[in-house]
Amino acid sequence: MFFIFIGIIIVISVILIFNYVQDKPVKPPRISLSEEEWDFGLVKPNDKTAHIFMVKNEGDEDLIIERVRTSCGCVKTSISTKRIQPGKSAELKVTFDTTGYDGKVQKDVYIKSNDPQEQGSEKRISLYIEIEHQPRPVFSISGNEWNLDLISQGDKPNFDLIIENKGDEDLVIDKIDTYKHISYNIDLPLIISPEEKHELTLTYDSVEHELGEIREAIRIFSNDPKRKALSLRIAGYVREKLNPAISIWPIGLDFNLKNDSEEGAIGKFTLENLGEKEIKIISVKTSADYLVPLLSEFDLKSEEKEDLKVILLKDKAIEEIQEEESDEYIYLTIALPVKVNK
Repeated sequence: MFFIFIGIIIVISVILIFNYVQDKPVKPPRISLSEEEWDFGLVKPNDKTAHIFMVKNEGDEDLIIERVRTSCGCVKTSISTKRIQPGKSAELKVTFDTTGYDGKVQKDVYIKSNDPQEQGSEKRISLYIEIEHQPRPVFSISGNEWNLDLISQGDKPNFDLIIENKGDEDLVIDKIDTYKHISYNIDLPLIISPEEKHELTLTYDSVEHELGEIREAIRIFSNDPKRKALSLRIAGYVREKLNPAISIWPIGLDFNLKNDSEEGAIGKFTLENLGEKEIKIISVKTSADYLVPLLSEFDLKSEEKEDLKVILLKDKAIEEIQEEESDEYIYLTIALPVKVNK
């Protein structure tokens, strides 16, 4: 009877345990980190320092690590497994490469998983590190783009670029990569002392450049361990060289004494300089007293326009015109330069 009683107790216990296990709710995967931030402390320049974080699954289903990313290429990661069983952990190794850094630095690691509580977001680990100061040059330039705009074939525009050493060791500019039609005014290597500046003049020779868009760049190389090279982008458009020319529109004016107001009327010619050199109009006259130009002389710079307005004095025109129609003219005197060398 004793053994029968014991057997009944065992059977009942197994049934109760089984029912408990069956009724117990299953927890979804849950990510847990051994540390959510880490301070590497003070390290030597150019060192690679590492720390291992434990990524634990506190749920009852497999935790899937979908992605591990960093806020900087200087931080590398590797994880022992991307599928973590319930109650188990994976090792996440984080390595910080301090090359080129100085002073206090903060970076981040982001972990994306199938944890439903983290859905739509990522688990973040904050990293802190301080790199001992190491004397070095710091390469800086005053701009990274040279816009030539519209130039004519044969133009040779210049661009002044300031190179500055913001560090505490000599900056050495040892190489400049350019296209064949770009020249500069310095000899290499160029040595710039700490906190000093140097002006670099670039010249763009468009004589042999094809007509059309300019999309080029030059690269300036230095001994700055963090910025080995800096680039200057060059943009613009080369057009065919313009010959001296002047455009006048319209080619004539029409006045109607019947339609115009009692006082008179105003007509307008638009003059445009299509050449590259300034044009001087030294006199403006008319063939009739009842036509009065509002300008007597003016200058037209390259690609500049000027409106030449002419007033019709109606009363005087009615008095002087005998025919149904009268043809009159505006006379422009243009000064053309002539050089005489002895």
